[in-house]
Amino acid sequence: MTGHITFITPVYAGFFGILLVVLSRRVTNLRRKYESSNKMRESGHNELNAAVRARDNIVEYVPYALLLMWMLETMQFSAHLIHGLGILLVVARMAHLHGLSQPGGDGFGRRLGNNLTWAHIIICSAFCFSGAFGFVF
Repeated sequence: MTGHITFITPVYAGFFGILLVVLSRRVTNLRRKYESSNKMRESGHNELNAAVRARDNIVEYVPYALLLMWMLETMQFSAHLIHGLGILLVVARMAHLHGLSQPGGDGFGRRLGNNLTWAHIIICSAFCFSGAFGFVF
């Protein structure tokens, strides 16, 4: 019987892949809504702007964050550490989306989500440096 290798990062990559499609679909639907009438000119189309920002923010940060996690996983860092980082990234991105959904699109969650995402990237980067020199946790 051969052992099956279980990977962790693809679980989070799959989650964010689905989230990206959901956010992209929302942008498409809102564009149809506003572009099919004069509503786009009449309103500040804040709903559409918030949807575009939410989607674009995922595209900007998540691929690099997942790449860093994948590197840590291939360097055989602890599964608990990888899951902890994955959960941190999910919480960060959900907080960001929640903050964008608040009136004005600049809720506390948006700032918290950005800061947690940056913290995730810094932590992963530091572990990548240590792993490159043979220090694996």
